[in-house]
Amino acid sequence: MGSIKKLVRQLSPEQYLPSTGNVSNPSMAWSISLNLALWLKIECVLVQTTSLYVEYQDVRGKQQLLVDSQLVEGESELLFSNLVKIPIKGPLISVSLSLSYKTPEFKFAVDELFVRVIEPPQPDPQLRKTG
Repeated sequence: MGSIKKLVRQLSPEQYLPSTGNVSNPSMAWSISLNLALWLKIECVLVQTTSLYVEYQDVRGKQQLLVDSQLVEGESELLFSNLVKIPIKGPLISVSLSLSYKTPEFKFAVDELFVRVIEPPQPDPQLRKTG
């Protein structure tokens, strides 16, 4: 039996880019780190693994990264959470979150979504290398 994948939320790439912005050079490789947390209310009949993915498109085409997986059954609330480093080449075209599960009877509702860009620390200009 294959997996069913459903879009949870389309994200705006501009909203989740580091302060340096979207790289327009198609040959430039870069990355962003997203702190993601998604709270869901779910209903399912069978015990099954449910996975949250971040999907994005860059010059290489569509890409997919696993955020988190949970084993679920019955009626419950779930928290998917992780810090995900997304390798990108060229401009970031689209970003979305999707949920993968096994049975069509699986139902979910988004309770809350948290997304924050984790920017690398900037070097302190007062600290200098001495050699």
